[in-house]
Amino acid sequence: MRVEYKSVNRFSASRLLLVVAMVASATVIAQEEEKAQEPTEKALRIVPLVTSTPLTGTGVGVSSSYLYRLDEDSSKSQLQVGGQYSDTHSVTLFVRNNAFFKGNSIISNTAILPAKTNSEFDEAGQEVRYKIETILATQKLLFLLKDSFYAGGRVFYKNSEYSPNNEAGKDFLFKNGIVDQENGGFGGSLSWDSRQNKYFPRTSYWVDVDLDAAPTWLGAEDGYGRLTINARYYGTALRGNDVWAHQLFGQYASEKTPDGDLPTLSGKSILRGFPAGQFRGRYMSGGQTEYRYVLEGSPFKFTAFAGFAVLNGGSYGNGGQERDDDDTYWAGGIGLRYAIQRRTGVDLRLDLVTTSENEESVYLTLNQAF
Repeated sequence: MRVEYKSVNRFSASRLLLVVAMVASATVIAQEEEKAQEPTEKALRIVPLVTSTPLTGTGVGVSSSYLYRLDEDSSKSQLQVGGQYSDTHSVTLFVRNNAFFKGNSIISNTAILPAKTNSEFDEAGQEVRYKIETILATQKLLFLLKDSFYAGGRVFYKNSEYSPNNEAGKDFLFKNGIVDQENGGFGGSLSWDSRQNKYFPRTSYWVDVDLDAAPTWLGAEDGYGRLTINARYYGTALRGNDVWAHQLFGQYASEKTPDGDLPTLSGKSILRGFPAGQFRGRYMSGGQTEYRYVLEGSPFKFTAFAGFAVLNGGSYGNGGQERDDDDTYWAGGIGLRYAIQRRTGVDLRLDLVTTSENEESVYLTLNQAF
């Protein structure tokens, strides 16, 4: 069953863009004033977060970027803490810490992500409404073996509870076999990371391969596994200081993978403009490219990006029910970047996105998309 998603009571993208522009302008002015008084890079920045998507509505919040160094030979580590509230009464909180130890010979990635999401969309003339309460915690450790090659592993815990907010939402959850999930898991990781600058890389590769397992003895109703391949190249562009970034992404899940852990289109995987969970499948493959135009002598950059992804293999649902989102999807758009921690390369990112589903989204958030 293929679902057509349409927005319900949303602000227009143009009105939201005006709000975002005003917030971003105020942030820029304040930071330029600080820069005139403070020649060194500030370790802590607090910035606004704004998103507008058809599935979860318009959300506003804040995020912090705190930079610190664990030793003189390592890259700067980054701690992010923040949250967002949307007009669908959805709440998302997050703590992310990316740390570099002992001359970058050890890399630690930690994330804790609690959220309550109220999904609202139209299906066959009905307003489908249901709630997802989720907490996800992950810890990944990588150890340098030789040159730029790393190996390690990760552990994770996930708890997702689904509840309908109306009768159409109840029918949607049942027809797609979407049920509650609570389990832990672990996996092995390989990485090839030649980036000198971890936040705005140039002329470098970054490839991650993760193979995860969620066995029944850690809570899974049926044991399942997932392979993720994420390859990025940051190459030279038309001008010396510009960057042309490319990404290939693949994620492949075993037969009994629950809905909440199936590969899904989103900005955290391969395509901006698709809220996580809107479209899922057992197998996902795709790629994207982004041109990053650096405005010389200023903290601004302009971007243009486009990408595609293919979902296939269907999904696994409770009681023999399953989604049918198998298809080819695309997204593209333009963006603006402002360096909030210029020496290190941390950017505040504004993206305007359109997708193959004829939907428009706006994102104001931290760091590069990939």
